[in-house]
Amino acid sequence: METHTAVSLAQGASTTGQRSAASGVPFYAAQGGECALFEHCFAQQLPLLIKGPTGCGKTRFVEHMAARLGRPLITVSCHDDLSAADLVGRHLIGQGNTVWSDGPLTRAVREGAILYLDEVVEARKDTTVVLHPLADDRRLLPVERTGELLKAPPEFMLVISYNPGYQNLLKGLKPSTRQRFTALTLDYPAAPVERTILEREGR
Repeated sequence: METHTAVSLAQGASTTGQRSAASGVPFYAAQGGECALFEHCFAQQLPLLIKGPTGCGKTRFVEHMAARLGRPLITVSCHDDLSAADLVGRHLIGQGNTVWSDGPLTRAVREGAILYLDEVVEARKDTTVVLHPLADDRRLLPVERTGELLKAPPEFMLVISYNPGYQNLLKGLKPSTRQRFTALTLDYPAAPVERTILEREGR
C-alpha cells in the first residue's frame, strides 16, 4: 500500500514535544502536530518525508523523536557522491580476507533503528531506488551482494528530508519515491516558539 499524506503545520506555539534535558531527550519546541504525526507513522510502520528550509529544525526534530521513542538513530548526510552501495554495504579486503561490511541502511534494518537521510535529493539517483521496497508495505531490503533479503522489523523507520527551495530540474524527488511517504512540511517557527527556543538553548 502506497501512502502519500501532505501535512502542513499551524504556526501556533505548542508545548507538545518539549522535554527537559534531564529526561535524555534533546529539546525540541513543537510548532503543531508534528510529534503526534511522527509517532503515528512509527506505530503504523509508515516512512516519513520532512520538507522544509535549512535551519527550520528538521534534524533536531528527528533526534528528539528517536530519543522519545527509545530507538537508536542512524543519520546520513546525503551528497553528490553517495551511492546505493554506500547505504547498503560492500565487501572490504583486509589481512588477506574479504569481509562484508553493512552500510547504514542495512545496519538500521538489522537493528530496528530509525534511519534519517538528510537532504536525500543530493544523493545519486540510484540511491533512492534502493529505498522503494523498504518504503512500501513490503518493508524489504534486498542485499544483492550477499544474497540476503532482509525483512524490516516493526521498530525500523525510514525518514528522509529535503529543502524544496534548493530543488531544480536535475535534483527533484521522483514521484515514484515521493508517493511512498507520508509528507510533513516544517517551516521556521513563529515568534513565540522561536523565543522559547532561544531562551532554552541560550542557557
